[in-house]
Amino acid sequence: METLKIDWDRIRRDYPGLEGKTYLDTSAMGLIARPTAEAGQRVQEEVMGQGSLRGIWWQMEGRRQVGAEVAAQLGGDPAGTVLFQSFTAGLTRLAPLLKHRGKVVLFEGDYPTLHGPFTWNGFGTVMVRPAADGSIPLDALEEVLRREKPGLVAISHVQWLTGSMVHLKAFGELCRKYGAWSVVDITQSWCLVPIDLRHLSIDIIGSSGYKWPLAGFGNGFFHLAEGVREELDREHGFSVVQALGEGHMDPVALVRLSHALQRSNSWGVEPAFGRVKELCGRAVVKIQSAGIRVLHGTDAGHRAGILILEGDKARQRYLEQHGCPTQLRGAGLRIGIHFYNNEADVDRFVEVLATS
Repeated sequence: METLKIDWDRIRRDYPGLEGKTYLDTSAMGLIARPTAEAGQRVQEEVMGQGSLRGIWWQMEGRRQVGAEVAAQLGGDPAGTVLFQSFTAGLTRLAPLLKHRGKVVLFEGDYPTLHGPFTWNGFGTVMVRPAADGSIPLDALEEVLRREKPGLVAISHVQWLTGSMVHLKAFGELCRKYGAWSVVDITQSWCLVPIDLRHLSIDIIGSSGYKWPLAGFGNGFFHLAEGVREELDREHGFSVVQALGEGHMDPVALVRLSHALQRSNSWGVEPAFGRVKELCGRAVVKIQSAGIRVLHGTDAGHRAGILILEGDKARQRYLEQHGCPTQLRGAGLRIGIHFYNNEADVDRFVEVLATS
């Protein structure tokens, strides 16, 4: 009922990227709202005109304020929130500081730059294979935790190749049970799936902001739980959060992130996710009725906004030629449905798909 109170059609008009195409590709890149882009342009003009007088404020006060907004959106602690240019940039700096925990559990097929910083830095790695439907079997993970006794478990909240979503509460509690820190990439769920760190046993969580938050490139974050910060500070003899926060960021990216979060907060993640679930359900029914298999995403309990459809390069090219961009991922074509989509988008996509 909550979604009925929101004028999604009015919100939709702020996204020029929807004009002239059927855009179900947020899982590749989210569209930036015109007001968000304009906010970034205004601060660009300010920095151009004022130079250091404005630029230094952004590196000191402005950055801190945006970090606090990110923390608040997730129910996190501003003292444990560090902004980066991307998830990858953040994990590349953070991973070497986790080396004392030695061994990390990873999942086959997970995003390469979630794996990379651990393998580049010589961690012992243990791989867990997802189930055939793309879901993460927590019973299999528990067996690995019992046997291998790792210090870390790193996973994407939503898998990029299948769209399968892990249950964060159960996952975090399982890691805590065996003394392993949970490291979670929420790039494919942040500002889509409701996440409240006050009710989750997640140790380290991070994301980029160019997908579902609709904030464009150049921004991301990591949040470290209090116990993680305390252990790392003891281990290294300095404030790890302060060290990770050294360096400069683009004020334009910071403003886009702040503005996009304020937009998201104005209607709420819960209603937006409810809308996405309705649209994804409609898409699954219509795609299957058109005689095309949905390879991943039929289970609403493990689905965020991603569906993987039967298809190849030729089908992808046909869809793109008809204004329906998709991505080749895993075994088929990936689409990502967000709140700015509507029933007409889904219906037109299926009409084009059926003729491909």
